[in-house]
Amino acid sequence: MPADALEVAAVSKSFGARRALQRVTFRLRPGEAVGYLGPNGAGKTTTLKIISGLVAPSEGSVRLFGLDPREERDRALRSIGVLLETPGLVPYLRGRDVLEHVARARGIPREERAARVQAAASSLGVVRELDRPVGSLSTGLARRLLLAAALVGEPRLLLLDEPTLGLDPVARADLREVLRRLNREGTTLLLSTHLLEDVEVVCNRVLFLRDGQLVGDEPVEAGGRDEDGPRRVCLRFASDVSDVPLSALIASGRAVERRGPREVVLEVRGGLRGQAQLVAETVRAGLPLAEVSPLASDLAARYLELVGREEEG
Repeated sequence: MPADALEVAAVSKSFGARRALQRVTFRLRPGEAVGYLGPNGAGKTTTLKIISGLVAPSEGSVRLFGLDPREERDRALRSIGVLLETPGLVPYLRGRDVLEHVARARGIPREERAARVQAAASSLGVVRELDRPVGSLSTGLARRLLLAAALVGEPRLLLLDEPTLGLDPVARADLREVLRRLNREGTTLLLSTHLLEDVEVVCNRVLFLRDGQLVGDEPVEAGGRDEDGPRRVCLRFASDVSDVPLSALIASGRAVERRGPREVVLEVRGGLRGQAQLVAETVRAGLPLAEVSPLASDLAARYLELVGREEEG
């Protein structure tokens, strides 16, 4: 049997009297895309730093593709790429400088570095940014460049810390699609985030972390990985529509339930486009539509059940 891509075994970490992680245990199989979900301060970044060798655990162990990084550090860490939330780049460095520094650190021979840097930049669409200072890049392009740096050396496992944080909706969607493509091509992903939509779109499994403790490990429904897939929405009307047949509302969706005289829940096909079509059809039918709102996903419900609201954590 092939080794797990990642094994985290009873890992704990204390900073003085504060216990950041408490016996966290999980495994990633090769080719999985796993979300690591929890509020700010739950211990997600600490976990990624321990896995990548930047921080030593107080207790427990980590194995990367069967290798113990404490005993075979170079071999073990060569198989991973890391994108941290706050990398602290020097703004006047060129993108090429950043990627070449990573190539040197990974031990890539001098004669191969240029080709490896070019290939990583090309895969993320940032070839033109290689000769620009990183301080001149938009947030979205800077994140793409950093992800390209993580891909130098073709790692089999990517550790990603809030990769879409601070991006506008278009840049966020673009980066999610890049991550999905990498996963389809065989790269194993561990995506640490507090954004539910990142996990729903990219991942097929999710780990829930609260106060340094793993409180859940569950699959993510396959439909969530498709931004154009079905979604549940609630239609609220300005007046009573209880006498209106549901067939008048379901040209673009499937009726799920009525929630009183002024509310109907539908499952809409086609994602946002389907939702827009539903609104247009409802208005054309002369119905007094007042509001359309998406319902919380099953993942959102599980997050609230297992982790709670962020201010409670």
